Amino acid sequence: MGRGDFVSGGTELSSSASYAVGDPSAGRGLGRAAGFGYLAIFLTGIPWFGVMQAFRAGGDAALLGHIRQGEALFRLSILSGAATFVAYLVTASLLYRRYRTEAGVAVTLLFAFVVGSVPFSLLAVVRQMELLTLATGERLPPADLLAQTASLMHDWDAVGQLSSLFWGLWLLPLAWLAWRSRGSGRLAGVFVALGGLGYMSVFIKPMVWPGPAGLGPIDLAFAAATVLSEFTITLWLIFASDRPRNPAMALSTQPA
Repeated sequence: MGRGDFVSGGTELSSSASYAVGDPSAGRGLGRAAGFGYLAIFLTGIPWFGVMQAFRAGGDAALLGHIRQGEALFRLSILSGAATFVAYLVTASLLYRRYRTEAGVAVTLLFAFVVGSVPFSLLAVVRQMELLTLATGERLPPADLLAQTASLMHDWDAVGQLSSLFWGLWLLPLAWLAWRSRGSGRLAGVFVALGGLGYMSVFIKPMVWPGPAGLGPIDLAFAAATVLSEFTITLWLIFASDRPRNPAMALSTQPA
C-alpha cells in the first residue's frame, strides 16, 4: 500500500467515524422529515379508524345503512387509510436512512416490522372497500347482507388485531433510538416503549386471557400510554432527533 492509499484510507475511516459519533452534517434533516411523516400517519390514521368506529355504532345490522347515508365520508376514510400506510412506509424508510450507520441493527428491525405489517393493514382497507361495494351495489336479501357484513367485520377485526402486534413491535427499536440519544430522547423512549407494549397487548391479551371484550385498568393505562407516545415521538423526531450526539458519549456507547 502506498502512502497515498494510506492517507486516502485514513481519511475515509475518519469520515465514517465522524458520522458514527454524530457528525451534524450526516443525515441532517432525515429525522425531522421522519417526524413529519409520523405526523402524517397520525393525522390520516385518526379519521380512517375513527370513521369506521363511528359507522359501526349500532352493530353489523346498522353498518351498511350508515355507509349509505355517509358514503362520501366513508370513501374519504378509505383514502385516508391508504395514505396512512403509505406514510408509514415512507417514515420507516427515512428512519432507516437516518440511523443505518449508527444503529444499524435496531433500525433494520424497525424497518422489517413496518414492512411486515403493511400488507395486513392494507387488507383491512380492502375489507372497507368490499363493505362499500356491498352497501352501494346490487341489493341482496337482508339475511345475506347481514351475513356478508358480519364476515367482513370479523376479518377486519382479526386483521387489525394482528396488525397491532407489528405496530407495537416497530415502536420498540424506535424507543431505543430515542433513548440512546440521551436528553429529551430518554423521556420519549420510555413513552414510546410503553406505547409499543400497549399496541402489542391488543394482540397478546386475547390470546393469553380469552374472555369477553372489555377495558380494564391495565388496558386503559396502555391506551393512554399509546396515545401519549404518538405525540411524544412526533415532537422528538421533529425537534430533537437530528441534533448531534456528544462525541464522547457516542464513543462510550456501542452501536445497536
